[in-house]
Amino acid sequence: MRFLQYLHRLSLRQKLILTSIACLVFPTLLMLYVTIVYSERIIREQTQEKSAQSLQIVQNQIYNIFDEMVSISNFIQFDPELRGLMENGKTDPLAAKQITTRLEQIAGEKPDLQLTLLMTDGRAYSDYSFYDWDPLLFMKRYWFPKLASLSAYDTLFIGAEPNYLPLQAKENPYVFMTSRMLYSDSPKPLASLIVSRSESAIRNLFDGFTEDVYLLDANDQILSNRNTGFIGQSFHTIMDVNQVNPSGMIQLHGTNQLYTSLPLRFAGWKLVSVAPYEQLTEKLTGMYHSGLILQVLFAAGFLIALVYLLQRFTKPIKVLGLVVQKVEAGDMSVRSNIRGGDEVGQFGRSFDNMLDRILEMLEHVKLEQELKRHAELAMLQAQIHPHFLFNVLSSIRLKLLMKEDKENAELVESLSSLLRAMISNQLEFIPLHAELATIKQYMDLMNFAIRHPAAVFVDVAPELLMEEIPRFILQPLIENAYKHGFNRKKGTIVIRAQKTGSTLLITIKDDGKGMDDVTLRQLQERLLRNKQQIVIQSAMLDGTRSSGIGLSNVYERLKLIYGDLFEMNIHSQPQQGMTIELHIPADFRRSEPLV
Repeated sequence: MRFLQYLHRLSLRQKLILTSIACLVFPTLLMLYVTIVYSERIIREQTQEKSAQSLQIVQNQIYNIFDEMVSISNFIQFDPELRGLMENGKTDPLAAKQITTRLEQIAGEKPDLQLTLLMTDGRAYSDYSFYDWDPLLFMKRYWFPKLASLSAYDTLFIGAEPNYLPLQAKENPYVFMTSRMLYSDSPKPLASLIVSRSESAIRNLFDGFTEDVYLLDANDQILSNRNTGFIGQSFHTIMDVNQVNPSGMIQLHGTNQLYTSLPLRFAGWKLVSVAPYEQLTEKLTGMYHSGLILQVLFAAGFLIALVYLLQRFTKPIKVLGLVVQKVEAGDMSVRSNIRGGDEVGQFGRSFDNMLDRILEMLEHVKLEQELKRHAELAMLQAQIHPHFLFNVLSSIRLKLLMKEDKENAELVESLSSLLRAMISNQLEFIPLHAELATIKQYMDLMNFAIRHPAAVFVDVAPELLMEEIPRFILQPLIENAYKHGFNRKKGTIVIRAQKTGSTLLITIKDDGKGMDDVTLRQLQERLLRNKQQIVIQSAMLDGTRSSGIGLSNVYERLKLIYGDLFEMNIHSQPQQGMTIELHIPADFRRSEPLV
């Protein structure tokens, strides 16, 4: 709701710029969002594919190592010469020597490859010295009894066993082994074959990879890793694989890790790789960020250019808006000076021409109103209400017929003085004491003519009596009190004057019936018009306006004379009278004669 109110307060220019920016920014942000989402997905998929490919390379190399060990086992099992030597070795010492030599030949030049034959009759043969390791101790290993349950060609895969050769254990602490039962022509096993190879042969395969690769057995026990300290531990002590999300990501030590698993075809073993996702995607992310920054820079540049051009193109509209505001405030001298061949230029030229014509019309109207004001004042001097004068004269005449006295003589004198002041005096400005004297004469006549006379109290300092004010500005206000305030009842009028700085404040207060809030508000609204509005309204009425002399007439006269330097305030409440304040500029001179 507030946003709509904010949009409603914006200018046309601001709405146009804001709409253009929104039409550019929103699609750009949407495009960037879609680009970010799909780019991250593509980067993740490419990274997962790359990690899987790396793991497949390691898988193939591990297959090669164990396939070689299985091939050696097959060769020994199907070598008739070696099988004959094993059958005769129990009675032929030379055969035992030949078996050892044959095993050494099969092992070849691989120092980490060891072969062991354990005969069912307790004999043992190997390509290493019995001083380094007693082969018969293999029979005490936990996995040895499992050989009896294997078929003729099955192989038992054994991983992460401590190296049984002390001389090699320091450099290669662990070995991988394959073992199977060898059979002759009879169904009974002839011997057990154990082929071992150092764990480093597999561990070295992990070098050169960004990922941290683990070889796990069926129970998720670590068989091989670059960190030999992990070998033999459960993989679950390092990370909880149950937290791996469908995208292959896992949180480890507060960082995103890419988890990839690949099964091996024997013994339920599998390969697992874990790598920092940010490290794997560093290059791709860098390229993506560079492209994203370029897009943002291009969009920002285009946005700046768009805003600049819109400001240039809409600047005449802003200038026209400011000119209209100044004209509305009363400054008719301002011009837009906007020219051009487009619609805005034509509008600016037409607007300036319109202001010129309005100013000419206002000057003409002002001259006419000045003439009308002088004519109206002259007319006022000749007739304030002819019927009123006739009624007063009739009353005096009847009074004189009935009784001659000093009071009636004074009334006649007041009437004569009032008529003399109205008809013979041609000055527009008179001293304050003359205006007060006119008020006294007018009230004497009014008190004589009505049943309920009113009293007047004047509170004016002697030094203010010579202040000049326009003539006949207080009499209409006193008449208004008689007509509307003291309707068929007595009343009191208080006239005060005081000077504050350059302002003469004249206050007329009565204790009449006052007026309600609606009437007061309507009257106050009529007293808010400035001089220009009065002139324009007078020109629009053009003679149809009444020549009344009430509050509005006094306000308009003083506003036309003093302009914004004059102010009239009215305060009233029902049954509590009314107070009128006239704020007139002091020391204001206007000496030209009335027309």
